[in-house]
Amino acid sequence: MDLADLGGWFHDPEEVDRQLATMPRPLFAAAAPLLSGSGTGKTTLLYKAFKDVNNGAYIDYPAQTIGDCVSQGFGHGVDLLEAVQIALGHKAQSFHQTATEAIYGMARVDIGGQRGSYSDGAVGAWAAKAVSTIGTVDRDLVGPYDGNRAKSWGARGVPAAIKSKAGQHKVQTVSMVETYEELEDALANGYPVPVCSNQGFTLQRDEDGFCRPRGHWGHCMLIVGVRADKRPGACIFQSWGPDMPTGPIGLDQPPNSFWADRDVVSRMLAMQDSWALSQFEGYPGQAIPDRWSYARFA
Repeated sequence: MDLADLGGWFHDPEEVDRQLATMPRPLFAAAAPLLSGSGTGKTTLLYKAFKDVNNGAYIDYPAQTIGDCVSQGFGHGVDLLEAVQIALGHKAQSFHQTATEAIYGMARVDIGGQRGSYSDGAVGAWAAKAVSTIGTVDRDLVGPYDGNRAKSWGARGVPAAIKSKAGQHKVQTVSMVETYEELEDALANGYPVPVCSNQGFTLQRDEDGFCRPRGHWGHCMLIVGVRADKRPGACIFQSWGPDMPTGPIGLDQPPNSFWADRDVVSRMLAMQDSWALSQFEGYPGQAIPDRWSYARFA
């Protein structure tokens, strides 16, 4: 299967606006005014939190098998949010992965009204609304990732017995990130950002770990870091398996990630369906460890 076929993001500005109108803190700039400028000029390697909670190794996420990328981006985002909080000492519990199939079903059926539809895909705003109003489910509760399960729950809804557990694990605040500057501020304070856009990329990293923009995908991924050096950009975590894209890596990035140049990421965010995730009511400032943020590097 062509990896581009494993997209599944619906570009639907009217639907995004409909969800924004129901959210208590719809826009990151207004929800986090005290964070403005806090990430400017910083290199924030938020993805290192995964290593802190996983015995020094990155998580070996399996590849998605249907067009459920929106739930993958948000599920991995919830995982990183939890990893950050555990690493910062705000949560004592052990790390558990999030069941992406449950996010997919709740986003499509409960929020998006797609019951009975077996075509793949979702709007990012649906997932943002689902994880913040319905909640999330531990992977341990449903078993290993299964694309057939995602397909079924995306058409029929999440079984009631499982959905009833979701309210225990809600993301407290979701807000739209529209600019690269807002992205820097979110990441510098420990808030990961699922990004939805139609920007495609090559599948071969260059010598700096970057992939060049090429073509168009309707896709959701997760932004897990930013760098502020001679080649500024963002680290994007994807859901196509542990060794994709291929090629060199930089700054100890996860093997299933790539860097994208700042101007490219800015265009992606400008499509207005990318969301900062917070475990708090709002976005208080948080000091992240020096090992996640380097002022300069070779």
